Amino acid sequence: MIHSVLHQIWNQRRSNGWLFAELLIVFTLMWYCVDVLYSFGHAERQSKGYDLENVYKVRISCNPTQLVLCNSKDSLQQFWFKPLEEVFRRIKQYPAVESATMWLGTDTYTRGCVHQGYTTDSVHVIAANIRYVSPEYFNVMRIPILQGSEIPTSGEAGAVDENGSSLLFSSAGWNPSASPVPAVITPDLADSLFQTSDGALKREFMDYYSGGLRYRVSSVCALQKTDDYARYEPFILTPFPDWFYEIQNIPSISIRIRPEADTDDFAASFYRDMTPMLRVSPFYLFDIRSYKEQKIERDAAEGITPYIRSARLIVIFFVFNVFIGLMGTFWFRTRHRRSEIALRMAMGSSRNKIRGQLLGEGLLLLVIAAIPAIIICMNMMLADLTFTEATDAGWGRFIICTLAVFSLMAMMVIIGIWYPASNAMKVQPAEALHDE
Repeated sequence: MIHSVLHQIWNQRRSNGWLFAELLIVFTLMWYCVDVLYSFGHAERQSKGYDLENVYKVRISCNPTQLVLCNSKDSLQQFWFKPLEEVFRRIKQYPAVESATMWLGTDTYTRGCVHQGYTTDSVHVIAANIRYVSPEYFNVMRIPILQGSEIPTSGEAGAVDENGSSLLFSSAGWNPSASPVPAVITPDLADSLFQTSDGALKREFMDYYSGGLRYRVSSVCALQKTDDYARYEPFILTPFPDWFYEIQNIPSISIRIRPEADTDDFAASFYRDMTPMLRVSPFYLFDIRSYKEQKIERDAAEGITPYIRSARLIVIFFVFNVFIGLMGTFWFRTRHRRSEIALRMAMGSSRNKIRGQLLGEGLLLLVIAAIPAIIICMNMMLADLTFTEATDAGWGRFIICTLAVFSLMAMMVIIGIWYPASNAMKVQPAEALHDE
C-alpha cells in the first residue's frame, strides 16, 4: 500500500513538488507560532510558588503632621510600633479576614524588587530576591514547604527575646535576634549556595554585603517567581531585620479572606468599614487591592496584556488562513482528479479503497514534507531562535509543539480530501468519463 502510494506521488512529482514546498513552509511557520503560544501558556500554568486567590494587599500610610520624633528604642516602640501593631491587630479582627501578615521586599506584579547577595565562602556571591516577613506569611500565601518543619503561623505580640527586645511581628521560632538568623530559601538558591537542594537544611550561609550576618536554613520552600510570565528566581524569606526596628518604616500587609467573602465589592466594603477603625495615630488606611487587580494593572502598564492578545490573534489569524489555504489546495487537487476517481471506480475499486488511497497519498506527502521541516525547527531551537522569554526551549516543548502542528495539518489534509472525494465518488463513472 505504502509502496503504491509512493509510486503514485513520484509519478505526479511535478504537481506534488509545489505542494511539498507549501507543506514544508507552512509546517515550519506554524510550528514557530504554536511554540510561542505554548511558551506563554506553559508559563502561565506554572505555579508561582504561592497562592494569591482570595488574597488582598492593604496599604497603610502615616500622617506627617502626627509624626513624633523618635530618638530612642523606647520612643520608637511607644509611638511607632505599638500603633502599627494595633493597626495590624484590628485588621486581623475584621470578620472576613482569615489570616494576615506583614512583609517587606520583592513584591508580586510590580517592579518592586529587592535583591541581596549571599555567600558561603566570602568570595562567590549569589544574588537573590529577599522578603522580610512575619511568621503568618507562609499561611497567608499558602507557600508549600518542601523540606524542613512548618514555619510558625502566628506571631507572639508583645513577647520578648532573650535580649529583652520586643518580637512584635516575629515569634520565638522566627526571631531576627537569633544567631544565625532563620531563613526559608528556594531550591535554586540552595543549589547555588550548597550545590544541592536536598541537604540544605540547617546549613549556614552569610549576607555578602552586611558584614558577615549569618543565616541558617530552617526550611526549603517551592520555587517562586514574581509574576505569571516570569522565570523562577532565587528567593529568601527571613524575619524582619534589626534595622526595621530602628527606622520608621511601614511594611506591606497582605490578608487572606474567606472564600465566601471574596465578592466584587469586598475591597470597597473593607475600605468603608475599616477607614475609621484604622485611624491610629499616626497611621491611616490608604487603600486595599486584590492581587488579581494588581496583576491586571501591571500587565496593562507593562504592555503584557496587549502583546499576548496581539500574539494570539496573529497566530489564530495565521492558522485560520493556512487552514483554509491548505484545505482548498487539497480540495481543488482532489476535484481535479475526478476522472481518475471515475476510472478507478469503473475498474472495480470500491469507494472506501479509493478514499483510503487518496487520504494515504495526502498524509504520506505530509510526512515526507514534515521530515525536513522538523529538522529546520530543531535547528531553530538549538540555535535559540525561538521564544524563550518565559520558559526554556526543551525537548519536551519541542515534541509537544511538533505533534500539535502535525495533528493540525493532518486534520487539514483529511478534511481537504475527504469531502471533495466523497462528492466526486457520488458521480456515475460513465458520466464523469463522458464529461472528460
